[in-house]
Amino acid sequence: MKKKNKKGFTLIELLPVIVILAVIALIAVPQVLKILNKARLSAAEGTVYGIVKSAETYVSNFMLKNRGSIPSESLVFDSSSDGCLLENISSFDSYELEGLEKLEFKGTKPKNGKVIISNSGTSIVTTNLNISDFNCNYTGNIATCEKSESGTNQTPSVIGPTSEPPNGNGYTGVKAIVYLDPTDLTKNCDATNSNSTIETKTGCMKWYAYADGGTNYTMILDHNTTAGVAWNLSGDNSSIGEVITHLASDTTGWNSSLNPRLISYDEIGEDKTSFNGYAWLYDRTHKNCIVNGCLNNSIGDESTYGYWTSTPFPSDSVNHAWVVHNNGQLNHDYVAYATGFGVRPVITVSKNKIS
Repeated sequence: MKKKNKKGFTLIELLPVIVILAVIALIAVPQVLKILNKARLSAAEGTVYGIVKSAETYVSNFMLKNRGSIPSESLVFDSSSDGCLLENISSFDSYELEGLEKLEFKGTKPKNGKVIISNSGTSIVTTNLNISDFNCNYTGNIATCEKSESGTNQTPSVIGPTSEPPNGNGYTGVKAIVYLDPTDLTKNCDATNSNSTIETKTGCMKWYAYADGGTNYTMILDHNTTAGVAWNLSGDNSSIGEVITHLASDTTGWNSSLNPRLISYDEIGEDKTSFNGYAWLYDRTHKNCIVNGCLNNSIGDESTYGYWTSTPFPSDSVNHAWVVHNNGQLNHDYVAYATGFGVRPVITVSKNKIS
């Protein structure tokens, strides 16, 4: 009888094929996963841009409902499975808020994080939006997303001061906006927990970095720590007297490395008569922010009209000193009688302390 031919492969013959397939899998699978992750990353970033677009639309809708007005105080939206809901809604009782309780957008809802509309609607940032296992932020018109730790939607802890680009009007000459607590340089500070009320001296506050020293920023506070004080009640230009006394008192407990002081005449912009858009120089110097300088909101003191500089007025009179006025000009006034001008500290801080 004729024997039948047996078809098949031996194990030894199959081993090279298995090895080749394994090598192909080792090469291909990571690439496929990389492509998938990149697609998911792009989708998360796209969601952030969609949320920002929704925030821009929100500003328009808010102004339409409220006859063109919008709070200069930050509008903060807290993200959850219910969407991005207006967090500090009780602060805006004087506005019509029907239909404005949350941001409307398509796409994946962030599980947590915040969306912040500030500076009268001109600045929009997001912080720690958790979208599909990515932690996303939006600042400087750019969305960035990173994989959350251990693939979870946990918000990473941020310790210390934070900064953001100076977007919007009035920031000519500003290098960065910094949120910092001068008494504790490890405290987490950002736009959501800063306080800009005149006479606030501690806690998270907003600062304008107007000089970049390479490794450090020189910054001025966005409000007066003392509302009104005479430059020197004695009328003697040999010392600043009353102002320095208040400066020392206002900065008690601040980190000694910050070296708080007053701004000098020479540090102010080239055009010392109108500041040419340097609105941050005279921010929050008066309650009437339509007529006078109040870059952020209407919190102020009606008796405060500016703040003193550290440099006396060079004239034959010893009774004048330079003052940054709320009308956007550098002027001089009687040191003994003008108590409508306050104290505004300047500090120097190392950049490596700022997130």
